[in-house]
Amino acid sequence: MIQIFSNSMGSEELAAVQAVFNSKWLGFGKETQQFQEELGAKIGSFRTLCVNSATSACFMAMRILDIGPGDEVIIASVNFVGCANAIIDRGAIPVFADVDSRYLNMAPAEISRLRTKRTKAILLLHYGGHPADMDAIWREAGDLPIIEDSCCAPFSTYKGRNCGTLGDIGFFSFDPMKILVVGDGGAIILKNDVLLNRAKEIRYMGVANRQSGIDGLKTGTQRWWEIELNTISGRFVPNDITSAIGRVQLRRVDGFIARRKEIWDFYQRELAGCRGLSCPPEPLPGTTSSYYLYWLTVPERRDALAAWLTSKGIYCTFRYFPLHLIKHYGSRQRLPNSESANETTLNIPLHQNLQQNEIESIVRAVREFFG
Repeated sequence: MIQIFSNSMGSEELAAVQAVFNSKWLGFGKETQQFQEELGAKIGSFRTLCVNSATSACFMAMRILDIGPGDEVIIASVNFVGCANAIIDRGAIPVFADVDSRYLNMAPAEISRLRTKRTKAILLLHYGGHPADMDAIWREAGDLPIIEDSCCAPFSTYKGRNCGTLGDIGFFSFDPMKILVVGDGGAIILKNDVLLNRAKEIRYMGVANRQSGIDGLKTGTQRWWEIELNTISGRFVPNDITSAIGRVQLRRVDGFIARRKEIWDFYQRELAGCRGLSCPPEPLPGTTSSYYLYWLTVPERRDALAAWLTSKGIYCTFRYFPLHLIKHYGSRQRLPNSESANETTLNIPLHQNLQQNEIESIVRAVREFFG
């Protein structure tokens, strides 16, 4: 079956892992420090910390901003379930916002509609790699902190700035289905040093500026094994195995995105005008996309098209199931654009490993369905 996601691992990544094995230091160390620095240089923010997953980064973000019981966080309903879970884990309330019907990013006007005295932050997603309309988001948000879920858009840009650096806190995912892959991992980006120092403590059990006893030894203290806590937290650090892979992937990622754009452009040409569907929009002016997802809007028979494609050996799906429709959350909100997307949107394969004959067969299968 033609997969909807894929990754590109090879001999360079294996050699990087072998070097870590040979060093006998597999945990948080120099590879992670270098990956952080190189990633920060690429995205234009040296307040970048690697973590063990994007979900951990989102949970950290809630603690960094001191979001707690009774607080409200406005979050686009078309979003990853871990983001809503992070809000609820703090005793806070996710207030689900509707999305723009074409881009599936948070509709900016939803912020003023949903904002109350209890609203403490906004959590937005750059859907499919296309940056949200940040000028409108900033106007609506005012002084509210903005958290960017940039897992779909790790190297997308908005008016020259990298997604993930546009708000107060941003985060990336490097899991096996993303563009840059380390196995499992992520990164969190902080707007200022106050947030950065808070994030360092929360990332490592509440201990400030320290990852091991060796760090204590470097300070010159006579009892380098002694510690003190500034807060209570978990352990969200990555390791040098995944970071070594990440450093190689970082050197290759521009090529991955270039190939994704070629496939995006092919779909846009070959499916334009196909009766029964609409193609996704191009990125907003002044922005660039990482082209993580390609989404069709199929007003009628979307589920039948999905069944047809899978019968032809082409995997497809819809990401992301609207959060306000998850029964466990108990939301009574009605969000027409998100609900329409849930009934009409279909993601088809888009990744750098697709061969020309595969994308041609995908287009052919879609066209055959609509006759």
